[in-house]
Amino acid sequence: MNYRYVLFDLDGTLLDTNELILRSFEHTLEHHLPGKYTRADVLPHLGEPLFAQMERFAPGRSEELAATYRKYNVEQHDLLVKEFPQVRDVLVNLHRNGIKMAIVTSKRRLTAQMGWELAKIGPYFDSFVTADDTEKHKPHPDPLLLAMEQLGADPEQTLMVGDSPYDILGGQAANVKTVAVAWSLRGEAGLRTYNPDYIVQDMNELQAILLKTR
Repeated sequence: MNYRYVLFDLDGTLLDTNELILRSFEHTLEHHLPGKYTRADVLPHLGEPLFAQMERFAPGRSEELAATYRKYNVEQHDLLVKEFPQVRDVLVNLHRNGIKMAIVTSKRRLTAQMGWELAKIGPYFDSFVTADDTEKHKPHPDPLLLAMEQLGADPEQTLMVGDSPYDILGGQAANVKTVAVAWSLRGEAGLRTYNPDYIVQDMNELQAILLKTR
């Protein structure tokens, strides 16, 4: 298969925001609901939009908790975020080889942009779809379909790359091939049950899939 288009999730896929996200949840939940939740309660829901996550923990109080989360998250962002190994080198090479790429994230644009600017990866993307751009979010296909429309992508030549079930299910709903990254906090086994088309151990392995027919 000759893939020409790639849709990337951001957090946990390109950017190592895991510690930032988990600390932000810990800070928020301990502040509002002391002693009730731990990291283990957060992990199954990583990848969902923030308000949906907060509604799970405190029904009817999602706006209050999200405000606390976002304040802490922005304050700590640049101290805790970095790209995963090989990310920038692979993105540069894919861009040079004519691969069209989009970021499709469930984060709002403000904090997503902080991440791609901090890691200096923004120039390699032709589309940025955030939680602000669609009413429905992954695993619904709408964000992916919008990104493909902006890229002019053929679904048969498109990959969705991510670290959560929502990325895989979103890709399947959009009728594109899916790639699960083994460095996900959920672990390779936790993603394999969702039947991604590929599982990659690092970014170089993803590059090999994309460039093997070029």
